[in-house]
Amino acid sequence: MGGMYGLNTFRPENIKYNRTLPKVMFTGFQLFNEEVEVGKEYGGRVLLRESLNKAREVKLDYKQNVFTVLFASDNYVLPEKTQYLYKLEGFNEDWMAGAADMHRVTYTNLAPGTYTLKVKAINSDGFAGTEESSLKIVILPPFWMTPWAYVLYAMLLIGTLLLARNAVLRRERNKFRIQQMEREAERNEEVNQMKFRFFTNVSHELRTPLTLIISPLEGMMKETHDERKQEQLKLMHRNALRLLNLVNQLLDFRKNEVAGLHLNLSEGEVVSYVHSICNSFLMLSEKKNVHLTFFSAIESLNMSFDEDKIGKIVMNLLSNAFKFTPDGGRVDVSLELIKGTTETLEIKVSDTGVGISDFDKERIFERFYQSERIGDSNPSTGSGIGLSLVRDYVTLHGGVVRVFDNVGTGSVFVVDIPVKHSVVNVATPLSEEAAEEDAVALASVEELNEEERKKPLALIVDDNEDFVSFMRYTLSLYFRIESAGNGKIAWQMIPELMPDIIVCDVMMPEMDGNELCRWVKADKRTSNIPFVLLTAKQSVENKVEGLTIGADDYVTKPFNMEVLILRMRKLIDLSSKNKLRTRIDPEPSEIVITSMDEKLIENAIKYVETHIARPDLSVEELSHELGMSRVHLYKKLLQITGKTPIEFIRIIRLKRAAQLLRESQQNVSEVAYQVGFNNPKYFSKYFKDEFGVLPSVYQEKEGK
Repeated sequence: MGGMYGLNTFRPENIKYNRTLPKVMFTGFQLFNEEVEVGKEYGGRVLLRESLNKAREVKLDYKQNVFTVLFASDNYVLPEKTQYLYKLEGFNEDWMAGAADMHRVTYTNLAPGTYTLKVKAINSDGFAGTEESSLKIVILPPFWMTPWAYVLYAMLLIGTLLLARNAVLRRERNKFRIQQMEREAERNEEVNQMKFRFFTNVSHELRTPLTLIISPLEGMMKETHDERKQEQLKLMHRNALRLLNLVNQLLDFRKNEVAGLHLNLSEGEVVSYVHSICNSFLMLSEKKNVHLTFFSAIESLNMSFDEDKIGKIVMNLLSNAFKFTPDGGRVDVSLELIKGTTETLEIKVSDTGVGISDFDKERIFERFYQSERIGDSNPSTGSGIGLSLVRDYVTLHGGVVRVFDNVGTGSVFVVDIPVKHSVVNVATPLSEEAAEEDAVALASVEELNEEERKKPLALIVDDNEDFVSFMRYTLSLYFRIESAGNGKIAWQMIPELMPDIIVCDVMMPEMDGNELCRWVKADKRTSNIPFVLLTAKQSVENKVEGLTIGADDYVTKPFNMEVLILRMRKLIDLSSKNKLRTRIDPEPSEIVITSMDEKLIENAIKYVETHIARPDLSVEELSHELGMSRVHLYKKLLQITGKTPIEFIRIIRLKRAAQLLRESQQNVSEVAYQVGFNNPKYFSKYFKDEFGVLPSVYQEKEGK
C-alpha cells in the first residue's frame, strides 16, 4: 500500500487475534468519594482489614450507602480498549456495560440488605472472560429495623394487650367496689342523721348553761387578783369556750342539713384578718412548745369574704395542726395570691405532726370520720366535724381544700378561694311602659339635685378600683363621692374640691396616705377637713403614727360599714361646729409682692431656667441656692405665688415647653427631654393638666 514515505508491505498470515480471556481484579473502594484504606476506621468501624481483592466482602452502616468500587483486568494488549460488564445482584439482575476506559462503578442510596457485585471483562478483540469476579456488599440496617427491634415491637404489642385486659378487669372491680361504697355510705348517712338529731337536741340544751357559766367566769377573772386563782379561772374559761365552740359547730352542721349555709359577704382586707387569727394561737403555741409562724407573699388583699366562715376555716385548721403536733414541732401558715384566669387566694397550714395516711386522706373531710392511726405517743380525740365544716365553708366560697404530706413529716392543708369583690348593680334602661313615669320623675329633678348638693362631699383615696367602686356604691346614699387613685392626684384635687371629709388608704404608689395626711393638715386651707385613714395595718405602732401626723380617725380592715358611716358623719358634724366657733381671720384682698419678693422669685426663675434640662433638679438644691431652708422656701413660694416649690419648678418647665412647641420645630419627646422630663408620658399628663390640651394638639394650634 502506498504511503507518504513510500510503500508499506505486510503479510496477512502474520495477523492474529488476542484470544486470551481477561480476568477482573478489584483494585480499590471509595466511600463518599474518599479512598478507603486498609485497617483505618470509618464511622467507628474498620471496613477493610486486608486488600479488597482478598477480602471479597465489605460491611457498611445504613448511612454509608454511597460507595464506589474500582477494578482492573490482566489484559495488557490495548488495555485502554478493555470493556467491563457488571451487575449488582439484589439490586438489578441485568448486565450493564460500561465505557471502554471506565473501570469503576458507583452506587448511591441503597436500602439495607446484602448485595453481590459481579464484574467481567471483554478484551480489545471482543473476547469475554468466562470467570466473573464477585464482591459481597452488606449494608447493615438501622437499630429500629433489626431483628431485636421487631422482637421488642412484638413484646410491646403483647404488653399493651395485657394492660388493656387488666384495665378492663380493674374497671369492673372498681365498679363493684364503688357500688359497695355507695351502700356503705347510705348506711353511714343514716347513722350520721341519728347523731345529728341527738347532738342537736343536746346542743340546744347546753348553750344556755354554758352562757351562764362563761359570763360569771369573765366577771370573776376581772375581779380576782390572785394569780393562782386567775390561772384556774382562765383554764375553766378556756375549756368552757372550747365546749361552746363544739356546740356551735354541731348547730352549724344541723343548720346546713336543714336550711343550707349562706354567705354573708363583706369587703375587707383578708391578710391582716388571717394574721390576727394566727396571733390568737400564740398562747397555745407557747404552752405546747410548738413554733408558730405566719408568712404572706402579699402585703394586703381586699376581697369579699364571709368573716365568720373564713375565721372558722383557719381556726379549725390551726386547732387540728396543734392537736397532732408534738412538743418541739412547728406549725406554719402562709398566704399567696395565684394569678390566672381568676385570681385565687391560697392559704396553707402545714405542721410537723404525725401525718395522715393515704387511706385517711380520702375520708378525712367526711362528717364524724376519725382516723384510727392518730399517733403512737399522744393519742388525741375529737368530734370529727371540724374538717368537714372546713370543706363546707370553703366550697361555699367557691373554693377547694386539699391535703398533702409535708416534707419530712406532718401534713399540709391547702385552701384555694377565688378572689371576688362586691358587685355594684348598674341601672338598666327604662322600658317604654315606664316612659310616662319617667317624665313625671323629671319634674322633680331640680329638687333631687338640690338635695344631692346638700349631701356632704367625701373624697375616697385608694389605688384599688374595685374597693373605690364598692365605697362609692355603699356611701352614695349619705354622701357625694369623688375618688382619686393615689395621694398625689388627691392633693391636686383637694384645694379646688374642698371635700367635707377624706377617707384614704395608707399603702399607695407615688404618695401614700400618711404623706397626704401631712400635706392636708399642714395647709391652712385644708387643715380643718376631717381625715380618716382606712388601712389593713392593725398594729399599735401604725395607729399611733397615723394619729400623730394628724388623722382624725384610724379604721382597720375589715370594717363594719355602718360603723364607718356613723364615724364619718360624726366627724363632719364636729368639723362644722368647729368652723362656726372658729374666729374669722381677716386677710387682705390681694397680696402685694415686695421688692425682696420680686428679687427672690427672679433668682428662683433664673436658677431653674439655667438648670431646666436637668431631671434631678430638686427643691433642696433650689433652697440651698436661695440661702434658705426647704420649709422656709415652701412657705415663701406658697405665699407669693400660690405654688409649692415642686409646682413652681414644674410650671416653669411647662411654660418653657410651651414656648418651644410654639416657636421651634422639635417634636414633643425632644421638648420633654429638653425641659427636664425623663418620661414623655408624664410630660403630656402634666402639660394637659396645666394647659387643658395635649402637647401635640397645642403645637398644631399655636405653631401655625
